[in-house]
Amino acid sequence: MLLYGVAVPTSFRVVVTVLLVALVPQAKCEKFIDKNGYLKWNLGSNVLVGAETRLEFTFRYCNNKGVLIYQQGEGRNFFALGVNDQRLYIEASIDGLAVEMYAGENVLRNQTHDVTITNLRTLNANTGVIIDGIAYTPEVITDVVVDLDFSRSILVGETQIGGYESIDQLRLNTQRLKAYPIVCIDFMRAGQTDIDLNNPDSSLGVTDRCVVCLPPSVVTLTKTTSFLEMKVDSTPRSNTIISINFRTKAPDGVLFYFGGPAYLALYLEGGALVLRLNTRGSGADTKYKTTRTTFNDGEMQEVSVTRTGNMATLVDGAGNIIARVTFGGSQNSAQALNADRLYVGGFPDANSADLSSDIEVRQSFRGCLEELRFSSYSAVEEAPTQINFENQNEASRDVDFSACLESASCQSYSCTGEGQQCSMGVCECIRGYGVLSQDPLECYNIDDCSPNPCQNGAVCTDKIADYNCTCTDRYKGKNCSVIRNCYDFPCLNGAECIELDTPTPSAAGRNCSCAPGYKGVDCGQDCDECTEQCNSGICVNSISCENSIGDFVCECKEGYEGKDCSNEIDHCKDNPCGTGICNNFLTGYNCTCPDDPTGAVPNRQSCGSLQAPNPISPAALAAILVCLSFFIQVVTGQHTAGTRQRS
Repeated sequence: MLLYGVAVPTSFRVVVTVLLVALVPQAKCEKFIDKNGYLKWNLGSNVLVGAETRLEFTFRYCNNKGVLIYQQGEGRNFFALGVNDQRLYIEASIDGLAVEMYAGENVLRNQTHDVTITNLRTLNANTGVIIDGIAYTPEVITDVVVDLDFSRSILVGETQIGGYESIDQLRLNTQRLKAYPIVCIDFMRAGQTDIDLNNPDSSLGVTDRCVVCLPPSVVTLTKTTSFLEMKVDSTPRSNTIISINFRTKAPDGVLFYFGGPAYLALYLEGGALVLRLNTRGSGADTKYKTTRTTFNDGEMQEVSVTRTGNMATLVDGAGNIIARVTFGGSQNSAQALNADRLYVGGFPDANSADLSSDIEVRQSFRGCLEELRFSSYSAVEEAPTQINFENQNEASRDVDFSACLESASCQSYSCTGEGQQCSMGVCECIRGYGVLSQDPLECYNIDDCSPNPCQNGAVCTDKIADYNCTCTDRYKGKNCSVIRNCYDFPCLNGAECIELDTPTPSAAGRNCSCAPGYKGVDCGQDCDECTEQCNSGICVNSISCENSIGDFVCECKEGYEGKDCSNEIDHCKDNPCGTGICNNFLTGYNCTCPDDPTGAVPNRQSCGSLQAPNPISPAALAAILVCLSFFIQVVTGQHTAGTRQRS
């Protein structure tokens, strides 16, 4: 290559090409692929060619697992990529070699993820995985050497993205991807070529606007009279799809009845599923009862019924066929179903004459229903859309729209016997109780002390689903099988022995909390409180200290008290100042009284009456008394003299 007449090295051209590819903006093309939906390219389209070198896509999914990409090849050769357990999962079969590997982690539901996978050709630990900018090393389950090349003839076949048309078209070896992810794909590129999501050869259940993954609509049917009548398009058409998830422990109950004169019905009978179809609207119908009788095991079941003309097929959540019925002969094959109402979970009137006498189970379903989907069409296939139980019903009775409430499904009867509880439509014995009789249900408390689990002479006390062993002094543990460290290695001098969780008896398997005056590992040593700080204290503020075994005596300095002389004496604790303020000192106290707030009178010991001050000194007082005595004598003498003169 010449650039301005100068030869350009090949390595430079490679770098430029890579940069140009990286700078090309990713073509955004939102596609929401609902449950039962897919994008499909027919044989020979080869839309994944180049993905063995580099595969990029941006997506968000709603279900717990499912197929994102499926490439069918010749015979048993295939490549599949999807989500499982919040991780990307790859399953493939190339030249008879099976590959299984997890690629990345933290691929959470309802979040948009950018994924780049390089070197898919080897499908081993050398495959590079980048999710949201973080690189991961794949977890290889089957470590084999393969050559994955989407241009090879053995991998030329149909390509499906976002789901699959039929479970029969998948050659998967495991169950990890057998489900619909309900996915939004913004962009997908194989090698350097964007896959045109707008132009598949066929598609179903695909829209151009992605939606947020919403919680499925859930309803709990609480009584034997429960039912819902749903708002659906009941125009007679040749195809019907009804899918529903359910959870119950009751053996019998109606799941749905789409009927008028003709009908399509599904119900539980003895734990098995019964599928019934009558497209004519008269005469006996046709039915199929599954051999499996554990659909009432209390786990969530996912089923879907597809009717095409006079044939109805029941499949599980992955699309595996579990029942199929054909009504009448070929003259009925193109008939539309003349049905005008969809009952879910039961009937408004179980004894109604409008119901076919062939429907032998008319008891309301007891338990939880979830994610009801419905579609009816004739010429163009339509994927079933979800119906909201609460907002899209014509009528309902004895239902709870808030959540799946296991204990709310027995309101028509009570589970009041000893050891009983209600769960998903049935009464059952709680944990710790056995079944004495099934009908009527009687439960008994299982004796957990028989046979005796307690060892070494311990006494066993039965509890509900439990027991308690009262151990002898030497043993401990749930079954009194472990020797107590405190027994063989006791603490001395009244110390508290604290048992540690060690299986082998040893001194290190217990701690001793010493009584005051003692110390040591086993509290066998006297503590000299006169010279060291012990758990009983040490003499402070003392004149002298005398130690003894397990004790000591302190002679406190003035103003201190207590065993270790650590407490300063509070002379004010008995409130000697009454209404005044007591001022505490190390050697005593004084009072500041209300009648002397400035403390003019020193060292008051109480706040009694204040004495009036005496301003005359003793000497002055003596002089005054002498003068007063002299004055009295003078006055008396004058009085005597006057009396004599008058005489």
